[in-house]
Amino acid sequence: VMKTYHMYNADSISAQSKLKEAEKQEEKQIGKSVKQEDKQTPRSPDSTSNVKFEEKHVRRSSVKKIEKMKEKRQAKYTENRLKAIKARNEYLLALEATNASVFKYYIHDLSDLIDCCDLGYHASLNRALRTFLSAELNLEQSKHEGLDAIENAVENLDANSDKQRLMEMYNNVFCPPMKFEFQPHMGDMESQLCAQQPVQSELVQRCQQLQSRLSTLKIENEEVKKTMEATLQTIQDIVTIEDFDVSDCFQYSNSMESVKSTVSETFMSKPSIAKRRANQQETEQFYFTVR
Repeated sequence: VMKTYHMYNADSISAQSKLKEAEKQEEKQIGKSVKQEDKQTPRSPDSTSNVKFEEKHVRRSSVKKIEKMKEKRQAKYTENRLKAIKARNEYLLALEATNASVFKYYIHDLSDLIDCCDLGYHASLNRALRTFLSAELNLEQSKHEGLDAIENAVENLDANSDKQRLMEMYNNVFCPPMKFEFQPHMGDMESQLCAQQPVQSELVQRCQQLQSRLSTLKIENEEVKKTMEATLQTIQDIVTIEDFDVSDCFQYSNSMESVKSTVSETFMSKPSIAKRRANQQETEQFYFTVR
């Protein structure tokens, strides 16, 4: 369409220039005729009339030719000008339609095409992420509930109560058995100690020996008890050391190197775990040996 417009417009401009050239020739011819009439010398009436008639005939012939050429070029210019106007109108309409189509494509169609290609991606992603968040939140809630239950159980830990509950649960194992009864032999039904002579002095001597031995054992047991209590306290101090706080290991830092350094310093400042376990094992062995 643009090439057609350019072609017809070029033809129109060419026809216009040719028309102007014809108009100039016409004006030039008319001016020349006027000058010749002014410069003409007087002659006899007959000869003058003949000359004038011939000159007028020549001038009229030239003027008619120029007028025909002018009319022809005028018609050609009008035709080409009309074609150029129509071509320009078609070109402008095509431009308007093209611009409207391009505008519609980039403003409306492109968005619609993206929506068609989307195929609900964002909705699916939204559902997936919300499912993940729901699962994580419920997991976090369940985890907190479990931690609260564990913390409550830790607060309620009681060794004596648990020991009593264990004995009550298995009372057939931990209850004392029945006393051994005296079994009479061949009609001997006496079930009490006999302190008559001559066994009385022997019983008295044996009682004194037992009392002396009991006094010695009591002193030894007191010493052993003190040692056991001290050893037990040492074991309890070892097993109840408050090293469960690991919050220092989760301190935030801008650098991983500083995190490693903090963790290393934290653990280096505490007693060696291997050394502590060795001391605990040695103390436990001593405790069971003494006991």
